[in-house]
Amino acid sequence: MNRRLFGAFGVLAVVALPVGGCKSDPLSNVDGTPAALYTDFSFLEVNVGAELPVTATVLDARSTPLEVTVTFRTCNATVTVGPDTSYHPLPPTTSRTLVHGVTYGTSCVIAEYAGLSDTVQVATFPASIALFGPDTLGSGATALYTYEFRSATGAPVAGVPAPTFASADTTRVKIVPAAPLGTFTALAPGAVTVRVTGVGSPAAGVTSAKSVTVVAGSFVGGVSPPSGDPTDTIKLTNAVGGPGFDADTRVFINNVRTFTFGVTADSVKAIVPGVGVAGSVVLAMQNMGPGQLAQNGAFTSTTALFADHYDAVNDDPATAPALTLNGDYYIVMHGTCTDGVVTDPGDDCDDFFAVTNPGGVEDTMSVNAAWFDGADVDILWCKNATCSGPGNVITGGGATSANPENSTVRIPAGATWYLWLNYFAPGGTSTLVRVRLTNKN
Repeated sequence: MNRRLFGAFGVLAVVALPVGGCKSDPLSNVDGTPAALYTDFSFLEVNVGAELPVTATVLDARSTPLEVTVTFRTCNATVTVGPDTSYHPLPPTTSRTLVHGVTYGTSCVIAEYAGLSDTVQVATFPASIALFGPDTLGSGATALYTYEFRSATGAPVAGVPAPTFASADTTRVKIVPAAPLGTFTALAPGAVTVRVTGVGSPAAGVTSAKSVTVVAGSFVGGVSPPSGDPTDTIKLTNAVGGPGFDADTRVFINNVRTFTFGVTADSVKAIVPGVGVAGSVVLAMQNMGPGQLAQNGAFTSTTALFADHYDAVNDDPATAPALTLNGDYYIVMHGTCTDGVVTDPGDDCDDFFAVTNPGGVEDTMSVNAAWFDGADVDILWCKNATCSGPGNVITGGGATSANPENSTVRIPAGATWYLWLNYFAPGGTSTLVRVRLTNKN
């Protein structure tokens, strides 16, 4: 609002200059005669249901305030005016009215006295806006959030232009285009703030916000087989009309992230990690389809043990299973394994595989080991089945703190070396490790 400065009254002031010996006052005959009327505002913003004062003063030609009563009226019913019974100026040279906002819109207040007048332009606004809608949304679900403009007394205010809606994180909820105003769709799980903003007396308008939690939706596609042991492979099939799968889709079983492969829009394959419980557990999918949706289903873990497919034979290099083809192999490692050493009889800190170079020339072998938790898994190589003797154990660059670890060695023609995966430090109850073998020759 723009406050009018009383310095403007100076336009009525007259500077008396002596003219010879004349001592008469040319304005003496207009003393006390109303010459101008001023209000303290030229523009006023008032909330519907609230009231603000406007004060008026009548001046004579010398800019002297007069003890007169100014009347006030409005230009339309958007606002009303009424006396301010608490206002008692001494001396009574100003008059005040209270401008009350009735409806949203524009109006004016006219101050009048003895043929003089001044006008205050008035704009009215809602005092607040309320936001309504669900506190929780399932990923993939759509919801309509509604609003209500309110007066200073909390009553609804009609006729206000539609507000705008926004999401603080469009990866969690986003506005649905070409849908009713306030329609959002839920995406990735997590908390997000939804906000509505409308016109108001503050420059930024009036606003309201609420926290919305996105939770995973229900997976109604297929799981085959529906149960399994660690390192089993299962296939997830998209439901008709479901979000589908893509390259960044993630799968968790009992909150343990696992490896996926064979991804198409209609299906994805996943490796069962060690989950440590037997029975029904949550099968969770994230980043499904282009909408990055999340859904939860069910899977039955058939064992609480962490034994993978190789555990019966791969704890000793002398009985290590052979890796004869390039590709991905999966193991589950577990235990305390302080600095890679067994500290409990139940620890699985070392897994071995036999790798043979059947050719007639030296061959380069490369291994990549990757996992999802904070474990430290190292790659070593033994040149004989005892993993002993000077120079018998080498790393090929795979014994660092990196994830993934990468190791490359050259195996002589006809020789069998033993790939050794060492659980140097655990990252949780157990760690699912993908071992990728590549023959570079």
